[in-house]
Amino acid sequence: MRAVSSSPATHVAAPKVVAALAVMLSAISPAPAADDGHDFYRGKTITVIVGFGAGGGYDIYARLLAHHLGNHIPGQPNVVVQNMEGAGSVRAANYVYSVAPKDGTVIAAVNQNMPMYQMLGGAGAQFNAAAMNWLGSMAYSNGTLYTWAKSGIATLEDVKAHEVVLGGVGTTSDSYIYPTLLNGLLGTRFKVINGYAGTKEIHLAMERGEVMGRGGNTWASLMSSSQDWIEQKQVNILVQIGFKTEPEIPSVPLLIDLVKTPEEKQIATVVTLPTALGYTDWLAPEVPPARMQLLRAAYDATMQDKAFREEAQQHAMLIRPQTGAEIEALIAKAASVPKPVLDRTAQLLGWQK
Repeated sequence: MRAVSSSPATHVAAPKVVAALAVMLSAISPAPAADDGHDFYRGKTITVIVGFGAGGGYDIYARLLAHHLGNHIPGQPNVVVQNMEGAGSVRAANYVYSVAPKDGTVIAAVNQNMPMYQMLGGAGAQFNAAAMNWLGSMAYSNGTLYTWAKSGIATLEDVKAHEVVLGGVGTTSDSYIYPTLLNGLLGTRFKVINGYAGTKEIHLAMERGEVMGRGGNTWASLMSSSQDWIEQKQVNILVQIGFKTEPEIPSVPLLIDLVKTPEEKQIATVVTLPTALGYTDWLAPEVPPARMQLLRAAYDATMQDKAFREEAQQHAMLIRPQTGAEIEALIAKAASVPKPVLDRTAQLLGWQK
């Protein structure tokens, strides 16, 4: 009986079949774990870029987040805070959006006005709020405008009769935006001196008598950084910016209730929208979607973490978390405001001729 030998064709076909199978298997095989972030963060450091100096509300909230966020991320990366003040957070926002690594290791904790600033055509804004990867918000709180009690300025009527000097950070900050709009809409006589690094520096200037008050700070920040001022009645809160009053200060008027005409109401609405965003955190648009999903889950878990909540309570910090999806919806709402109203708002703020 003659043995049957393999034909040359058989030897050629075998490698082709193996190669084809390899292609098929690669197509259906799961991506490496590092692609979804589960191993990516092991041994890494996440940096939270704060758009203001140390000691203010944004800095305090960012440091609270940094203490706990890493515990909820696979690989438990180190999380640190870096302060990058400049132009009321424009510098920090531009850095995170355009310059910093886009791998999910850099988070922005910047002025809540940045989306509004960009939508109003603010100079120097090299970012697009609608394209940001929003993690969420730790807290949202009404903006406030207040004077040092010893200044003798206790009401908005006092400010219509006297020039009142306020400390400010820059033209993109609430400390400039609120008093400037009040001047244009209500006839007040605020004079803002810009150039202070943040809350801590402005408050020191108030205590020294260099300025008479501050034109913008959230109620949450004021409570967390200067609760003793509230308890000892060392400041007069003249107005709050929000869609409804804070429970602790129901007698302080809302800007949106003080204006009269339909256009003024719309302008007040534009300026009030950032207060609904609050202490938001976001990453650059290019961060891989799977990694953003992991970070969002970690962020949401952090907001409910018992140790996180207890530390916040120790420092009298308000926690009103919102998800990334909820922040995206608020940004979409801001973008729907008619352009003529946006242009008029920008003109009042001096951001547009």
